[in-house]
Amino acid sequence: MDIKPWEYADFPAFNEPVPGATRVPTTGDEIGVTYHPDVPYATAGTTTLHLQILVPQTRNQTDATTYPCMVHVQGSAWMKQDRTALVPTLSRIAERGFVVAIVEYRHSGIASFPAQIQDARNAVRFMRANAAQYHVDADNLFLSGCSSGGQVALLAAVAHAADRTDMDDTSLSLAPNAADVSDATRGVIDYFGAVNGQMDDGFPSTVDHHLATSPEGMMMGHVDLRDRPDLRAAMTVESYLTPELALPPVLIFHGTKDRLVNARQSASLYRRLRDVGKSAELYLLEGADHGGAEFWTDGMCRVATDFMRSNCAR
Repeated sequence: MDIKPWEYADFPAFNEPVPGATRVPTTGDEIGVTYHPDVPYATAGTTTLHLQILVPQTRNQTDATTYPCMVHVQGSAWMKQDRTALVPTLSRIAERGFVVAIVEYRHSGIASFPAQIQDARNAVRFMRANAAQYHVDADNLFLSGCSSGGQVALLAAVAHAADRTDMDDTSLSLAPNAADVSDATRGVIDYFGAVNGQMDDGFPSTVDHHLATSPEGMMMGHVDLRDRPDLRAAMTVESYLTPELALPPVLIFHGTKDRLVNARQSASLYRRLRDVGKSAELYLLEGADHGGAEFWTDGMCRVATDFMRSNCAR
């Protein structure tokens, strides 16, 4: 028997007739997902921050194959995150031909605002600097986030557009020559983000948003935000929006029965984005609560991936 290593193209296909068998044609472009767990991307003191990276995989893929990349900041009320919780869900985006990097950021128990923004920006830099290793199209990165992560993702894009050096710290990045790597993105997807710290607590919600023990109060330094309108403004995305700000397009999803972050926050943000001339889309999911399967149906995943594809550099 001739035993030798085979190249795929040269390996003979099995074509013997098998009565009763069903032959299924394939193209080689069917997409699976390769999971790279706990990839370190930044360090802050003794804390190492990680990415969960999901990479599309096909039979026809080559070393030169690249995909747009979604850098996703997960929700946790700015507290310690379960790093792998969204891997199954966001595999649905990866299966549509997008690299997905799920961001672990410094939580409110160890670092106050704007540490979370700095971390998101460094996550984008890491994926761009390591584009070849993870099949990333370095020209087409996007930010996304859910709940508190939606706020972080949006403010990371705002901070880049406004060149806010106070919301950046490349010294923490593990990307080579991080200071020379751009954190620019082509768009932001905000899933039911906690984007407004200036709304009164009287709006329908089951979470207080201004006390020192609230998620927002803890994130802003464990302070009572009722006495700090300056901090409430600092954590509010709308505070930074001007006609001159070169913010990339924004896509927003929110449930109409969200009991934690009321849909009024997204509605207000959407109106403000439109008022200052920014590209924005808002999808209100009827009856949806704070997250859930409704946001990750084939239809909603298609909306998200179509948004990214339409905003990719050609």
